[in-house]
This record gives sequence, C-alpha cells and structure tokens, in this order.
Amino acid sequence: MITNLQHHVLIVLQLLLTLTTHVKMVTSLKVHIVTYNTGNTRPREDVAPLLGLGLDPDIISVGFEELGDTDDWENEVDKVLAKRGYYRVKLVTMSIMQIVVFAKKEHMPFITHIQSEYTKTGFGGTYGNKGGTSVRFRLYDKTVAMVNTHLSAHMDQVHIRDEEYWNIMSEQDFDDPMSEHLYDHDYVFWSGDLNYRIQLGNEEVRSAIKEGKHLDLLGHDQLHQEKQAGHAFIGFHEADITFPPTYKFDPETDIYDTSHKNRVPAWCDRVLWRIKAERAEIAHALNWAGEGETDTSSLSSFTLSASDLSDLESDYSSDHCEVDGACGSKQFLNPDKAKKKAKKTKKKKKEKKQIDISDDEAYANRSTWEIMRKRTISLMKKTAVYAATTGSAMLRTATGSAPIKVHKADVADPERFKNLMNTLEREKVSLVKEKYENCVKPLVYKSHPEYKQSDHKPVSALLEVGVNTNLEPVIKFQKDKYTWKKGEKLVVSFDVRPGIPGFSAWDWVAIVDSDWTDYHKHYISYQYVSKETAKFPWEQHPGAARTLNLVFVSSKMNAPVASALLECL
Repeated sequence: MITNLQHHVLIVLQLLLTLTTHVKMVTSLKVHIVTYNTGNTRPREDVAPLLGLGLDPDIISVGFEELGDTDDWENEVDKVLAKRGYYRVKLVTMSIMQIVVFAKKEHMPFITHIQSEYTKTGFGGTYGNKGGTSVRFRLYDKTVAMVNTHLSAHMDQVHIRDEEYWNIMSEQDFDDPMSEHLYDHDYVFWSGDLNYRIQLGNEEVRSAIKEGKHLDLLGHDQLHQEKQAGHAFIGFHEADITFPPTYKFDPETDIYDTSHKNRVPAWCDRVLWRIKAERAEIAHALNWAGEGETDTSSLSSFTLSASDLSDLESDYSSDHCEVDGACGSKQFLNPDKAKKKAKKTKKKKKEKKQIDISDDEAYANRSTWEIMRKRTISLMKKTAVYAATTGSAMLRTATGSAPIKVHKADVADPERFKNLMNTLEREKVSLVKEKYENCVKPLVYKSHPEYKQSDHKPVSALLEVGVNTNLEPVIKFQKDKYTWKKGEKLVVSFDVRPGIPGFSAWDWVAIVDSDWTDYHKHYISYQYVSKETAKFPWEQHPGAARTLNLVFVSSKMNAPVASALLECL
C-alpha cells in the first residue's frame, strides 16, 4: 500500500519525468553585480575594474552605500559604460545609498515594466541611512528584482538585521501583475553592506586570517547561521566565498582596523540570489486536470525549486491537510479526488465518537503530528534537491511524445527505490537542474582589495542567468535607419507585435546621441506618438551632419523598447 509520504515522493519523480516536452529554449545572460560601501568618499580610482567589462556582462547592477556625494560615483560608472554600448535601466537614490542598473542596448526591447522602490529602516524606519533600494523589470520571459541594502551595524544586532530584511522584503510592492512583490519575481538579486559579522573573538578571527585560514571562519558567519536557522534570507543562495573578510580596514591600507574601535573583521559585503520556480508550467507539465485543460489551482503553492521548498512549511498547516500517518496535503491529489476525500473524511469525523483527553495528551498528540509533518517536509526537500541535482538523466532519453513512467513499486519498495535512485544518479545530465534550480550559475565571486580609500572592500559577482530569448520585440521601427535632411520634416513609423495593446497618448520618441545612456538626460529633441507615427518638424533638425539614435519610449511598459539609427544630413 502506498502511503501519503511515498505518494509525495512519487509525485516529485513523476514531475521530473514529465517535464521533457515543456522545457523552453533557455539562453544564458551574464549579470554582474557590485556592492561598495564607499565610506563617504568620492571616487579616486578608476571604476572600470569593478564593472567586470572584460567578462562582457549583459546586465550590470551597482550598489553604493555611505555615499559622499550621490552623483559622483554614478557619474563615473556612466562615463565608463557610455563608451561600451550600455544604457541606464534605472537609478534609485535614498539618502546616502544608491542602486543603478545598466544593460546592453541590444537587450533594450526586452527589458520592460521598469519600476523602483525603497524602504527606510534607519531610526525606526524614519531615516534612509539604512534600508533598501530596488529596481525591478521584466527581462525577456523572466521578472527580475535587483536589491541593494545597508543593514544595521554591530555584532549584537543580528535580530535587527533580520527584521530589516523582512521589512524590505515585505514592504516593497510593484504595479505588475506578474510580480507584485519582491518574492514574486523569478530572480531576486540581493546585494549590499549586510553587516552580518563573524561570531568569534577579535584575536581568533585575525589570527585565522593572518594564517590564511579565513575560510575556517565561515561556520561562524552570522549570515550563514541566520539562513540555516530560517531567520532571514530563506531560499537565497550565495557563491562560495574564497576571499578574506571585506571589513573593517584602515583607509588607504590593507590593514584591518587599528583604531580605538578595533572592529572584528567580517564579510559584511555580500551578493545573494533567489530563484522562483515556474509554478504554472509545472502544473501544465503534470497535467493535473487530465486530457483537457490544466487546472493549476490544486498546485497553487507547490514548487520544484529547492530554494522555494521552505515555503512548504506554511502549506502543511493543520487547516489545510489531513494527517493519517503522514501529511496528506490536498494540493498533491487530483482535484476531484481531493473533494471526495474531504467529504468522506468530514462524514467519518461526524460519526466518530468524541473522546475527552487531557491537555497533556492533546499536546503529545499534536507533537506527534508535528514530527510527522516536519519529517514529510524534510523528505520533500531532500527529494527536490535530489531532483535538481541528479534526476534529469531520464529526461534526456525521452523522445518527448510520452513521459517516462515510474512504477509505484519503485517507490514503495525500499530496495527498488534505492535502485531507481542509483540509476538516475549514474546518468547525471541536469536538464531539470538547469531549468528549475540552476537557472543562476555563479561564475565569479570576489572582493577588490585594490580599492583602498574606504574601510570596506568592494565585492562583485558575475552570474549566468537563464532566460528565454526566443521572443519578438513588442515594438519595432519600420526602418533600421532613417535619413533626415535639413529643412525637411522627419516622420518615423512603427510596427507592433500582434496581440499587444496599442499605443498610449504618452508614448514618445526621443532623438539622442549615439553614446546615450539615459534618454531622460540625453535627449536632443522629442515628439509624442500619434497614429503609429512620430513627426518631427524641420525646426528640430540638429543642424550639423551627424549620426544619432531614435528611441521609442513606451509609457505602458515604462521603458525604452525600440531604437533606430538617424543619419542627419
């Protein structure tokens, strides 16, 4: 007889083996993320090495904390990237912290619905010296949120940092039905001076660093401890740390703090990420509603991603499941069967003779169910981790016409289950890992000790991110290049992808320099769109012969979404 516990394992295995025909074309883009607490200084060193340009990133996100001047650092970054074909997606400044996101112009048509938010957590949420700034957008078929934060300092303020994390995560909302909250995004990249410390004495920490044994200190890192305890950053990942602690240094040196404060060195500056599973696609792959349309309601809170499985904790509450030897959440059953089972159970409960038990017995009984519930969740997590790391070999062998079947006995019988695991283990192909768990792959994670002016060292991460690039632009200029003669008017027209809502009265076309980064700051002239065209009168001709760019700015998508060359004669 298959128990509910075994049934859950079977469901995960079936999930693995039925996704073959539903995997999209995935292309990897490179995302480079930088965090730097500048210590209230102005830029003196060249910022180019911070930006990872030698590795050719597609997206660059730079977060600054404790800015001396909120414009200086961003302007330096802008100067470097303007010459490299990048444009500014969004800049957000809150008090003395900032995040600015750039992207290659070739991705501009597919970076839309750009919005920003900020959360103040300093002095009880009234001051922006601490808190978080974020930029979110749609990137091809994914939703992405870039978050830069500066959390509270000091060794003993761990719970305050945890609380600030939750405040930022819960308070930042966006006007996009695909991702209304931070945790709704497919990818959340979280960087900043998180201020988590090493929970050891100063001499012990400094001695380990001096002996080159700083990696032995990671077990005492407060951020690792809080993640493992489930107090903050649940489901977030971080690349392996190989560099020494990035705080606190005597400015202009590589010497850890010798001031009267004598701070314990720590990895305060971090880059993390979180992945959300594509729940609707999983439900479709499982085809819960049979041969007809897929009913995703029964799978509303189920995910495959190991990073998201911590959410199962809330789904296994006593209000939503029946316990009969193992937790049997209705969401894992066929919807019709679930309804019948619920009616049957309700009827049995009515017929059941009432038994009075003491509070102690009730508590013991509750504890038993709680143990069973946690064991079930633990097994689900382990199964999903297994699925993400070793279970996709059989997917490769499937032709796509029919899913590979796993017999119930392969799960029910311990030996057969072990053999099945070994079979999948031997293959190690990783299609599911790439699709649902390993859509973010860390390539580089390092500090930059050459920057000495602050008491922090900058930290950067280069990540490979999976997106479906097999998409058509929403709006295109009808020509790749327009010619505008002096004394004549210019008329430009557009094509809209079928199925996309029409133009807005607030859409406009900007004429900008060829090395533009910010169409708001760098436009030479503009015209609003009317009846799928924009008309520039002869008076707006720039005068001299030069090559410029036309940029279409969509008010509905809050982004520049198309560009074309403009040859002025």
